[in-house]
Amino acid sequence: MLLITCPVTRTDELVADRRIRSVVNHPTHIALHVECPCGSVHVYRTGRRWAARRPAAAARPAPELTPA
Repeated sequence: MLLITCPVTRTDELVADRRIRSVVNHPTHIALHVECPCGSVHVYRTGRRWAARRPAAAARPAPELTPA
């Protein structure tokens, strides 16, 4: 199951894995084509590099690790 936000209705929708129509692996992200309950197929992009390109996703430094 996937929780997606429909860009048409602006609502959160819970969709089954069988609604994934295709998965495309790009160098910067993975694109999922998902059939939405509204009747459209939407593309959702995932990945660290994709999120880093957006200005709203400002990276914060990781906390320092100390040896045990």
